[in-house]
Amino acid sequence: MAKKLEAVAGFLRDNKGKMLVAIAALLLVSLFFGIPVKTVFIIPLLVAAASFSTFYFNYFVAPVNFELVKLATVLAAVAYGFLPGLAVGVASTFLGKVLIGRIDEKLPLSMLTISLIALAAAIFSSANITALGVTLVLAYNVTMFSLTQLMGGDLMWNLPYEGTNFVFNMFLFVKVAPFLLQVMGS
Repeated sequence: MAKKLEAVAGFLRDNKGKMLVAIAALLLVSLFFGIPVKTVFIIPLLVAAASFSTFYFNYFVAPVNFELVKLATVLAAVAYGFLPGLAVGVASTFLGKVLIGRIDEKLPLSMLTISLIALAAAIFSSANITALGVTLVLAYNVTMFSLTQLMGGDLMWNLPYEGTNFVFNMFLFVKVAPFLLQVMGS
Protein backbone atom coordinates (compact mmCIF):
# COMPACT_ATOMS: atom_id res chain seq x y z
CA MET A 1 0.00 0.00 0.00
CA ALA A 2 2.84 2.40 0.84
CA LYS A 3 4.43 1.77 -2.57
CA LYS A 4 1.18 2.67 -4.32
CA LEU A 5 0.82 5.89 -2.35
CA GLU A 6 4.44 6.71 -3.09
CA ALA A 7 3.85 6.08 -6.81
CA VAL A 8 0.76 8.34 -6.80
CA ALA A 9 2.69 11.08 -4.95
CA GLY A 10 5.51 10.77 -7.49
CA PHE A 11 3.08 11.00 -10.40
CA LEU A 12 1.45 14.10 -8.92
CA ARG A 13 4.84 15.68 -8.26
CA ASP A 14 6.12 14.90 -11.78
CA ASN A 15 2.97 16.26 -13.44
CA LYS A 16 2.29 19.28 -11.22
CA GLY A 17 2.86 21.73 -14.09
CA LYS A 18 0.53 19.90 -16.45
CA MET A 19 -2.17 19.73 -13.76
CA LEU A 20 -1.88 23.46 -13.10
CA VAL A 21 -2.21 24.19 -16.84
CA ALA A 22 -5.27 21.91 -17.03
CA ILE A 23 -6.87 23.61 -14.01
CA ALA A 24 -6.15 27.05 -15.49
CA ALA A 25 -7.67 25.96 -18.82
CA LEU A 26 -10.81 24.69 -17.07
CA LEU A 27 -11.12 27.96 -15.15
CA LEU A 28 -10.74 29.95 -18.39
CA VAL A 29 -13.44 27.82 -20.06
CA SER A 30 -15.69 28.53 -17.09
CA LEU A 31 -15.00 32.25 -17.25
CA PHE A 32 -15.20 32.55 -21.05
CA PHE A 33 -18.40 30.54 -21.54
CA GLY A 34 -20.10 31.42 -18.26
CA ILE A 35 -20.26 27.79 -17.19
CA PRO A 36 -20.19 27.18 -13.43
CA VAL A 37 -16.73 26.11 -12.22
CA LYS A 38 -18.21 22.99 -10.59
CA THR A 39 -19.66 21.87 -13.93
CA VAL A 40 -16.39 22.47 -15.76
CA PHE A 41 -14.60 20.19 -13.29
CA ILE A 42 -17.31 17.51 -13.02
CA ILE A 43 -17.59 16.85 -16.77
CA PRO A 44 -13.91 15.82 -17.25
CA LEU A 45 -14.17 13.70 -14.09
CA LEU A 46 -17.20 11.90 -15.53
CA VAL A 47 -15.41 11.32 -18.84
CA ALA A 48 -12.28 10.02 -17.08
CA ALA A 49 -14.21 7.71 -14.74
CA ALA A 50 -16.38 6.36 -17.55
CA SER A 51 -13.45 5.91 -19.95
CA PHE A 52 -11.29 4.06 -17.45
CA SER A 53 -14.21 1.94 -16.21
CA THR A 54 -13.68 -0.41 -19.16
CA PHE A 55 -9.95 -0.79 -18.51
CA TYR A 56 -10.45 -4.15 -16.81
CA PHE A 57 -10.96 -5.66 -20.29
CA ASN A 58 -7.19 -5.45 -20.72
CA TYR A 59 -6.76 -8.03 -17.95
CA PHE A 60 -10.02 -9.94 -17.77
CA VAL A 61 -11.79 -11.23 -20.88
CA ALA A 62 -15.23 -12.61 -20.18
CA PRO A 63 -18.77 -11.74 -21.32
CA VAL A 64 -19.38 -9.33 -18.46
CA ASN A 65 -19.72 -5.58 -18.83
CA PHE A 66 -19.30 -3.30 -15.83
CA GLU A 67 -18.86 0.24 -17.09
CA LEU A 68 -19.85 3.77 -16.11
CA VAL A 69 -20.42 5.29 -19.57
CA LYS A 70 -24.21 5.19 -19.47
CA LEU A 71 -24.39 6.44 -15.87
CA ALA A 72 -22.07 9.36 -16.66
CA THR A 73 -23.91 10.21 -19.90
CA VAL A 74 -27.37 10.20 -18.34
CA LEU A 75 -26.24 12.17 -15.29
CA ALA A 76 -24.50 14.83 -17.42
CA ALA A 77 -27.49 15.17 -19.76
CA VAL A 78 -29.99 15.41 -16.91
CA ALA A 79 -27.92 17.82 -14.82
CA TYR A 80 -26.38 20.00 -17.54
CA GLY A 81 -28.28 19.41 -20.79
CA PHE A 82 -27.94 17.61 -24.09
CA LEU A 83 -24.55 18.95 -25.26
CA PRO A 84 -22.66 18.13 -22.05
CA GLY A 85 -24.38 14.72 -21.97
CA LEU A 86 -23.45 14.13 -25.60
CA ALA A 87 -19.85 15.19 -24.96
CA VAL A 88 -19.54 12.87 -21.96
CA GLY A 89 -21.15 9.93 -23.79
CA VAL A 90 -19.23 10.20 -27.06
CA ALA A 91 -15.87 11.06 -25.47
CA SER A 92 -16.03 8.32 -22.84
CA THR A 93 -17.25 5.72 -25.34
CA PHE A 94 -14.43 6.54 -27.74
CA LEU A 95 -11.70 6.87 -25.10
CA GLY A 96 -12.87 3.70 -23.37
CA LYS A 97 -12.54 1.77 -26.64
CA VAL A 98 -9.10 3.28 -27.28
CA LEU A 99 -7.90 2.36 -23.78
CA ILE A 100 -8.83 -1.28 -24.29
CA GLY A 101 -7.73 -1.40 -27.93
CA ARG A 102 -11.14 -2.34 -29.28
CA ILE A 103 -11.81 0.04 -32.11
CA ASP A 104 -14.16 -2.21 -34.06
CA GLU A 105 -17.27 -2.21 -36.23
CA LYS A 106 -19.48 -1.68 -33.15
CA LEU A 107 -17.88 1.66 -32.21
CA PRO A 108 -20.02 3.82 -34.55
CA LEU A 109 -23.14 1.98 -33.35
CA SER A 110 -22.15 2.50 -29.71
CA MET A 111 -21.50 6.20 -30.31
CA LEU A 112 -24.80 6.69 -32.14
CA THR A 113 -26.74 4.81 -29.46
CA ILE A 114 -25.09 6.68 -26.57
CA SER A 115 -25.86 9.95 -28.41
CA LEU A 116 -29.53 8.99 -28.52
CA ILE A 117 -29.37 8.13 -24.81
CA ALA A 118 -27.97 11.61 -24.09
CA LEU A 119 -30.77 13.18 -26.16
CA ALA A 120 -33.49 11.18 -24.41
CA ALA A 121 -32.01 11.93 -20.97
CA ALA A 122 -31.98 15.66 -21.73
CA ILE A 123 -35.55 15.60 -23.08
CA PHE A 124 -36.88 13.69 -20.07
CA SER A 125 -34.59 15.34 -17.50
CA SER A 126 -37.47 16.08 -15.13
CA ALA A 127 -38.23 12.37 -14.73
CA ASN A 128 -37.09 10.37 -11.72
CA ILE A 129 -33.38 9.63 -12.27
CA THR A 130 -33.73 5.97 -11.29
CA ALA A 131 -36.65 5.27 -13.62
CA LEU A 132 -35.10 7.29 -16.44
CA GLY A 133 -31.67 5.72 -16.08
CA VAL A 134 -32.92 2.14 -15.90
CA THR A 135 -35.21 2.70 -18.90
CA LEU A 136 -32.45 4.25 -21.01
CA VAL A 137 -29.92 1.57 -20.07
CA LEU A 138 -32.45 -1.11 -21.02
CA ALA A 139 -33.06 0.66 -24.35
CA TYR A 140 -29.31 0.86 -24.97
CA ASN A 141 -28.68 -2.80 -24.08
CA VAL A 142 -31.60 -4.10 -26.17
CA THR A 143 -30.53 -1.96 -29.13
CA MET A 144 -26.89 -3.00 -28.97
CA PHE A 145 -27.80 -6.65 -28.40
CA SER A 146 -30.13 -6.64 -31.41
CA LEU A 147 -27.69 -4.86 -33.70
CA THR A 148 -24.79 -7.06 -32.63
CA GLN A 149 -26.82 -10.18 -33.27
CA LEU A 150 -27.85 -8.88 -36.69
CA MET A 151 -24.14 -8.39 -37.45
CA GLY A 152 -23.45 -12.05 -36.67
CA GLY A 153 -22.58 -11.72 -32.99
CA ASP A 154 -22.20 -14.68 -30.65
CA LEU A 155 -25.38 -15.15 -28.59
CA MET A 156 -23.46 -16.87 -25.77
CA TRP A 157 -21.24 -13.78 -25.46
CA ASN A 158 -23.73 -11.00 -26.16
CA LEU A 159 -26.52 -12.14 -23.85
CA PRO A 160 -24.45 -12.23 -20.64
CA TYR A 161 -22.46 -9.17 -21.78
CA GLU A 162 -25.54 -6.97 -22.18
CA GLY A 163 -27.33 -8.66 -19.27
CA THR A 164 -24.57 -8.00 -16.75
CA ASN A 165 -24.30 -4.44 -18.00
CA PHE A 166 -28.01 -3.89 -17.43
CA VAL A 167 -27.94 -5.36 -13.92
CA PHE A 168 -24.82 -3.35 -12.98
CA ASN A 169 -26.28 -0.09 -14.30
CA MET A 170 -29.64 -0.79 -12.68
CA PHE A 171 -27.82 -1.06 -9.35
CA LEU A 172 -25.99 2.22 -10.07
CA PHE A 173 -29.18 4.07 -10.98
CA VAL A 174 -31.01 2.76 -7.92
CA LYS A 175 -28.25 3.21 -5.33
CA VAL A 176 -25.75 5.79 -6.66
CA ALA A 177 -27.33 8.08 -9.28
CA PRO A 178 -29.75 9.95 -6.96
CA PHE A 179 -26.85 10.95 -4.69
CA LEU A 180 -24.55 11.90 -7.57
CA LEU A 181 -27.26 13.97 -9.26
CA GLN A 182 -27.82 15.82 -6.02
CA VAL A 183 -24.08 16.55 -5.70
CA MET A 184 -23.87 17.66 -9.33
CA GLY A 185 -26.77 20.05 -8.98
CA SER A 186 -26.18 21.57 -5.57
